[in-house]
Amino acid sequence: MTKFNDDFIKEVKEYWEANKGKFKHEEQTGTHMKRKTEKKFGLPDMAEKYSLTISQIRRILYVK
Repeated sequence: MTKFNDDFIKEVKEYWEANKGKFKHEEQTGTHMKRKTEKKFGLPDMAEKYSLTISQIRRILYVK
């Protein structure tokens, strides 16, 4: 299991609290009937930003 620095954990948690649930952007979906959907900030976005897996981000946020 990967061990994380306490400063890194604090940075990730602060970034999560500042951005969770915010709207990122709108997309237009649908083949026959066009719909606009709003994408929210979530765990996959955090994993992409810090180059970690979703499981590692989840462990940092909810276990530590």
